[in-house]
Amino acid sequence: MSIAFDPTGALDGLRAALDHVRGARSVQILAAIGNGWTPETTDPVLAEAGVPVFGGLFPRVIFDGQSHDRGAVVIGHDEARIAVIDCTGSIAHADTWALPLRGSRTIIIYLDATCPTGPLTSSLFRELGAGPTWLGGGAGALDFVRQPVVITPSGLRAGVAVLAGLDATASLGVTHGWRAFGEPMLVSEARGNDIVSLVWRPAYEAYREAVEAHSGRSFEAEGFFALASTYPLMLERFGAEGVVRDPLAVLPGGVLRCAGEVPSHAGICIAHGDVAGMLAAARAARERAAADRSGGTPRLALTLDCISRALLLGDRLPEELEILRVPGLAQVGALTIGEVASTRDSFLQIHNKTTVLAVIASDKAPG
Repeated sequence: MSIAFDPTGALDGLRAALDHVRGARSVQILAAIGNGWTPETTDPVLAEAGVPVFGGLFPRVIFDGQSHDRGAVVIGHDEARIAVIDCTGSIAHADTWALPLRGSRTIIIYLDATCPTGPLTSSLFRELGAGPTWLGGGAGALDFVRQPVVITPSGLRAGVAVLAGLDATASLGVTHGWRAFGEPMLVSEARGNDIVSLVWRPAYEAYREAVEAHSGRSFEAEGFFALASTYPLMLERFGAEGVVRDPLAVLPGGVLRCAGEVPSHAGICIAHGDVAGMLAAARAARERAAADRSGGTPRLALTLDCISRALLLGDRLPEELEILRVPGLAQVGALTIGEVASTRDSFLQIHNKTTVLAVIASDKAPG
């Protein structure tokens, strides 16, 4: 497993990084959306790799304890079995994408963050089940305007997910550090990523009342995102840390749009967090990833950290990244818009405001 980092984000830098990993049989590319890459300029360079490529463009990339709003991390793998799924409509029949991935120990997925996630995750879990370890994240920009941000063997594309099946094993630490307060509320109506009502009240009305009472602050004075970014919603899970949903906007009628699907009739809480909790969660992620070693020689520590956590941490983000370091392994990754993670004993899940640390072993299956 070979790694190269280009801090410039220029296409000549990408070429040099691809040359560095030449000899790999597939290549993972994590790039910053600030590079300004477009299909017209970038696809010919990706084709020069001569092997299948997969990855995405993200708000920032991670390398060696720092995040960068320009640049690209390039990782050479042994052979990866790659599939691309169009997420803009009904998911294509599984025969067109699932077959190459069957038997993979680890599946890495990068998806266009503007796409609905419910149909995709349901199809993936139905066809490929809990056998592999899943990890990945959402690609795109914080303005949520759809553009080509997913790197596939045929170039940069919009509205898709790319999946790479590896023979490598991966040990995961998945934590967030947000704490629920108050009583759970019933999601009395939801449609995909939109919460229509909570406890039979317009969702924003119920959410606003609880947040303003807890914080002593006002949405009107501060603006929606400034206050909502520190008060996510949390779907309850028995025996496990709840799954966080990031409120993104208020729609007409008091509908709350979230970064991830919310099921009707679920129990949901409002959560709050601080820097100390975020850093404690990072320590827990590292400890869990270290405790979950599942064979093979560790080669790489891949960090997929939510961009909204980074915005909360501010200039303390390097402290979190330092906590997430695994001694003796290269640290690479991205600040993502939603995170994907599941182990062999859990349902495939889209997370928000969460840290996923994956310790990836050698691509060769243990003998």
